[in-house]
Amino acid sequence: MNVRGRMSLAFHAAAICLPTLAVFLFAARFCIVELPRVEESERDRVEKSCERVADGLLADPSRAGFVWRRGEGIVSGDASFSGEFPAGMAWKDWRAISSEPRKKARAMRGWRILPDGMLVWVRDTVRGRDAGVVYGLVADISETDYRSRFLVYGGFSLFVLAGMTFIGVKYFVDYVRTRDDFLAATAHDLTTPLVGMRYLIGSDAEGAAVLNERLLRLVSNIKDFMRLGGKRPPPARKPFDIVRAYGEAYSLFRDDYRDLLGGDVQTEVPDGLPQVLADETLAVQILWNLLGNDLKYAAPFGKVSVRFRVAKKGSVAVDFIDFGKGMSRRERSRAFDRYYRAKTVLVSGKGGFGIGLSASREFARSMGGDLTVGPNRPSGCIFTLTLPAAPA
Repeated sequence: MNVRGRMSLAFHAAAICLPTLAVFLFAARFCIVELPRVEESERDRVEKSCERVADGLLADPSRAGFVWRRGEGIVSGDASFSGEFPAGMAWKDWRAISSEPRKKARAMRGWRILPDGMLVWVRDTVRGRDAGVVYGLVADISETDYRSRFLVYGGFSLFVLAGMTFIGVKYFVDYVRTRDDFLAATAHDLTTPLVGMRYLIGSDAEGAAVLNERLLRLVSNIKDFMRLGGKRPPPARKPFDIVRAYGEAYSLFRDDYRDLLGGDVQTEVPDGLPQVLADETLAVQILWNLLGNDLKYAAPFGKVSVRFRVAKKGSVAVDFIDFGKGMSRRERSRAFDRYYRAKTVLVSGKGGFGIGLSASREFARSMGGDLTVGPNRPSGCIFTLTLPAAPA
């Protein structure tokens, strides 16, 4: 993907994230500006409710849950508060709350949060009564902790939203990459046989007919690819002659190799080579890719040879041996990465998408084989294609 494509992909991914970003900004503003107002309003509501309960205790002391008298402690009612309000408790320890200025705060009232409600108390300062008496009552008043609720429920919602956005962006990026992979693979798969057909038309009708059949199969594969949602159909498993398939693929490049090498690619085929059990169309595509790869990057610098052999574990191997510039260890480790092109390839100016080797390995492994690369001595590389051998 070029720079413009990456910028477009990043722009659209950012556009998908904009609603989520807006929600996060709104949540941040709510925490900074609105949440303190909500908490203050809740505190005002609780205070007014407690003040009404305190005023009711002064108006009707018989409603009190307990009565405390200075020097004596709790003299009537619920004695479970004796430990909290001892007889010798000083007024400064009551944590009084008064709506009047402190210098006139003779009427003392206050409240404390309990697990089952709100403890409201008030000191009787009415003339003619004992000013040392305190009336208390556990009222059914609760203060809602909006901050904790917002952090829990809002945080969970934001986490889910962020996760869904991440999944959406990932799906979009994967979709774009799958689309680009499909277009690049289609162009790569069709270019080689089309070029070969151009040279064969008028000179080799039979070869052109074979290529035409291959193109029809490729178009069928593309239809299957699109019908299966971007996934290639499973490869067919039928026995066929890998040497004959190689000859078909090599016919596309014969003239080009003869121009560069002064002759054909040296081919070594042992006696009794078994057939392979694989998809012939995919195998020919792999051979196309390997021959085309050697033609562009190796043949201009030295000879190229192909060796067929029986490999271990009941498989057939095809070695593509060249004496070109070769690749470093790091380049070999990334040779089959999609869109990767070695530095020497980029400098050479050779065209391509960087998907030929990646697609070839994918095809080989889907058929139970593999495609590997190793160094050649004194220079160059050896690409080895292995496919399962057909039963005798």
